[in-house]
Amino acid sequence: MTIRYFTLLILTACYVAANAQMQVLKSISINADAGTLASPVSKQAIDDVTKLLSEACKCTVQVNLKDADVVLNLPNVDPAVKAQPIRFETGKPYPVLHYPETDYRWTSKRSGTSMSMTLETKTNEGISAGLYGLLQEKLGFMFYHPRANITPQITTWPLGDNINWEVKARFHKRGFHIHAQHPLEITEQLMDEDYPNAMHDIKEYLDWLARNGQNYFEFNLLENINRKKWPAFAKEMVDYGHSRGILMGIDLSMHMIQQKTFQLYRGGGSKKKQIEKNTAMLNSAGWDAWNLEFSKTEFSSGNVKKKTELQLLVTDLLTNKYHVKLMGRKHVVQAKAELGGEKKKKQEVYEMTPAEKELDKNRAINIHTVMWYTIAEKQAPVYRNENLRHMLDLLLVEQQKRETWYYPESAYWITFDNSVPMALLPYLKARLDDILLMDSLGITGHLTFSSGWEWGYWLTDWSIARWSWKQNENGNAVANYPEQYANAIFTDRPTQILFKQAEDLQQKYIKDDNLIQYMAPSTVTDEFPEPYRVQFQPRPRWTYKYIRNKASAEVLDSIRREAIEPMLQFYDATNKLVMDYNMTKAAGDSLNAEVRDGIEITGLRAKHRVATLNYLLAMRQSKLNGTGAGEAKKQNQKYLDEAKAIRLQGVEIVKRREATYRYPVENIGRRHKSHTAYAFGYLFPASELHFWNREELQARNNKWSPFYKNIYNLLKIIGFIN
Repeated sequence: MTIRYFTLLILTACYVAANAQMQVLKSISINADAGTLASPVSKQAIDDVTKLLSEACKCTVQVNLKDADVVLNLPNVDPAVKAQPIRFETGKPYPVLHYPETDYRWTSKRSGTSMSMTLETKTNEGISAGLYGLLQEKLGFMFYHPRANITPQITTWPLGDNINWEVKARFHKRGFHIHAQHPLEITEQLMDEDYPNAMHDIKEYLDWLARNGQNYFEFNLLENINRKKWPAFAKEMVDYGHSRGILMGIDLSMHMIQQKTFQLYRGGGSKKKQIEKNTAMLNSAGWDAWNLEFSKTEFSSGNVKKKTELQLLVTDLLTNKYHVKLMGRKHVVQAKAELGGEKKKKQEVYEMTPAEKELDKNRAINIHTVMWYTIAEKQAPVYRNENLRHMLDLLLVEQQKRETWYYPESAYWITFDNSVPMALLPYLKARLDDILLMDSLGITGHLTFSSGWEWGYWLTDWSIARWSWKQNENGNAVANYPEQYANAIFTDRPTQILFKQAEDLQQKYIKDDNLIQYMAPSTVTDEFPEPYRVQFQPRPRWTYKYIRNKASAEVLDSIRREAIEPMLQFYDATNKLVMDYNMTKAAGDSLNAEVRDGIEITGLRAKHRVATLNYLLAMRQSKLNGTGAGEAKKQNQKYLDEAKAIRLQGVEIVKRREATYRYPVENIGRRHKSHTAYAFGYLFPASELHFWNREELQARNNKWSPFYKNIYNLLKIIGFIN
């Protein structure tokens, strides 16, 4: 055999192999045994994946199809594992809410022109996670929003042979809390069985959770549900969640009066009888977990002895009668900042008996953090704290006593992010940093407090869901980074550059340099007099009323240096990014436009804040100079004219976004009756840039009452009226 002939044989063989691998995909088989197909969790996933793959390849996709081009082999789950799962895992220092193991591994092998991929996992829940993981991590599917997916075009099978891809869950339980005390996308659907398409919308979200490998869901239950009809409605959503492999929970209160939360008891009558009656009514739906608020408000602790006695009563009921996991959350408020905390000489202590201590081990705890701050960073000026490290200390202590979950936020509505609106991209880094830390500490669960998905906040939730898994590719760990899934969905380089550079600008100026204290609007309590001027979010050292009427020349100079100059620098840099990006073809894509608009309006927010601050400073300077009030207003009107022009520019961006909202704008962006304490959707404040306009009017009219141009019913929110 000549060298030339031998070379020809090799080239021919390579060509045949390559051609075989790149042949047009005609069929895919999902091979599963009868037991796997009988399990609702794996069967639902198989049916869904069959449909999704059919849409992607425009080819035949069937279960147990013979002679298919690609075969996905699913494992035969051990019959013992298929049995009814236990609710609690024992044999540990404390009981843990049970969930089957879901780690999985995919391997591949080519046989002639056929590709065989084999899934290894121990449970039907693992089969569901493995199938969706294959689609999203390897085949180009993107389940980024409950109402929006990206389905790839698969004409040839993109995966080669000898794949060894291992995926492990970072957390035993991983999921989302829909903060339905606020008027979010599916708040009304969760509370009202008669709301149009309510169950469809709920199932749509549960499908999103399953497709993203999440296994826990909860939401705030409100007091004004129909107690005769709602339990049956709840059972339908619980049953569907279970069929998708999702543990189902509700968030309610013992006696919390804020924001229309459901109360286990009210004033008058026997507390014990009310608790027993309401517990029986709610648990007819089959919940897996309750996240129970034990205090009357976030800023109060109540009578420790009475609270503990009732807490133990509920723990006993849920654990031993209904087999439901009881959880409670720890707020970021420290004891010294609670109402009356400064006056308390000592904290009342209730000493449990040994039997009560053993019972109390059944109660899990959710360690809460807020906004875009991590649990470990040095600067987090929220809720009267310098940072949130006291929550990390508590987490480490509680982890030794009971099942402990981490409970951060992916958005903070009211007056911080999407209601302004601002698209605050550093949420991504904060949430990833915390996920990696919690993974390293062996924390049992990760529950994300979700407050709306528009203005790009779907990206934060979607990234968190995917980061809750860690991957190993042929022995190499897959690294995670904040822009990981932004880069996955915004595949063009100009958008990736825009995103990363805008993220870096926001991290430096808004978060690290704390410009958020000016860019976030004042909360209602910021404008209350002491001692009611409770701090929730970052706020300036001086009130705007003080700046306008009492500030010294030195204070005015410091505001120019600390606020106005850096905000202008941030705006100029952000505006340049947006203008340069608008020159690219990528700017015309609708999904890319959402990112651009969010970045642009965040820059405009800084510019608008500068304009109104300039007016306040100029008016105060005029008074210090002895200029008359009328003349001063005339001289400084230019700043308010500029602020109005900026606001109107922002309104145009909002109108562009509203045209592409994924839920009806009438539901999420307009006034309407609501089960919540708010008579509008969560994006109503953004619709006309309410906070921007209010700041202009406050500056012009020197009005600083919390009730001035107020859109909230404060008595409803704090629970004084219904």
